[in-house]
Amino acid sequence: MSDQFEAAGALATAGLAAHALDQPGPGKGPHSATCANCGAPLSGPFCGQCGQRAHLHRHVGEVFHEFLHGITHLDGKAWKTLPMLLFRPGQLTRSYIEGQRARYIAPVPMFLMVVFLMFFALSFAHLPADEIRIGGEGTTASRAQDAKRALADLDRQIAEARTKGDKAEVARLETARATIKRLTSDPNVTLGEATQALSEEMQKTALDGKVEVNTGNATLDAKAREALKNPSLVIYKLQTKAYKLSFLLVPLSLPWLWLAFFWKRGIGMYDHAIFTLYSISFMSLLFIVGSLAFTAGVTAGGFWLVLSLLPAVHMFVQLRGAYGLGWWGAGWRTLHLSIAAVLTLSFYLLILVLAGLLD
Repeated sequence: MSDQFEAAGALATAGLAAHALDQPGPGKGPHSATCANCGAPLSGPFCGQCGQRAHLHRHVGEVFHEFLHGITHLDGKAWKTLPMLLFRPGQLTRSYIEGQRARYIAPVPMFLMVVFLMFFALSFAHLPADEIRIGGEGTTASRAQDAKRALADLDRQIAEARTKGDKAEVARLETARATIKRLTSDPNVTLGEATQALSEEMQKTALDGKVEVNTGNATLDAKAREALKNPSLVIYKLQTKAYKLSFLLVPLSLPWLWLAFFWKRGIGMYDHAIFTLYSISFMSLLFIVGSLAFTAGVTAGGFWLVLSLLPAVHMFVQLRGAYGLGWWGAGWRTLHLSIAAVLTLSFYLLILVLAGLLD
């Protein structure tokens, strides 16, 4: 439960930060002939220089209003930006680059809000492990025979590994054997129970000093061995660092976009940054939908097929509109960026693992 509270706090912080980035600064007084923010003369309900409201509220209700507004961004900009992000991402990107910005949520606040919303949703999302049985089809007797054959095969592999003197392989195989042995005692064991059993066996093996780690770096090896002794703590650290380091996805993505356009004049890194921020925001929204559907136990194949194709389709549409490309130009760049996205996420996860181990 503490993870959910921390996620909620992070979401609130992100919302307020996004609101601050997308709005003028605080005023100095509720009634004045000049703008409380920039000091310019007022001639209407809004300042002609910075856009701040001329009338500023100073009551407790306004504090809660600003808080909710900062988290949800449920103002006119949101209702214009979200449909554009979902259905016309290319036009949204191009409009913002060309200076039509007052009507839309800026890409950085949008990125902050959606990414933190994603991690907030993930803190509640889970695999419906209690509904997934490991036993599968077949009678109890047939499953017992399968387990017996698996244990015999593992015994043979353990003997071979001991003959070769491969202690790391022996430890890995013994962990697998102990896990299977524990699970065969209950033919109706759930996936959650199986995962817990495997985690406990891995932890026991590490605490017994049977795990060997050889990355070529003595410090990293020591950190990895300590991590295996308490995998739950490591997972918590990774979850904490994941949203703190999420902005790394932007600079990690920019070189791939540059490679796809470096010979075209009039397209700079600023254009790529706006494209990337809006694109990641959409992918994060898609990830929220997928994780919640997975938690709810949605198994319809058509739903997951559409969900898996949407990232490429969205990227194709955004490329065409943002950069004015034809079908062929947007098509091969979509393939290029899809491969790049996998590599970028892999590198990002590697950074997270290293950060979690070295912390």
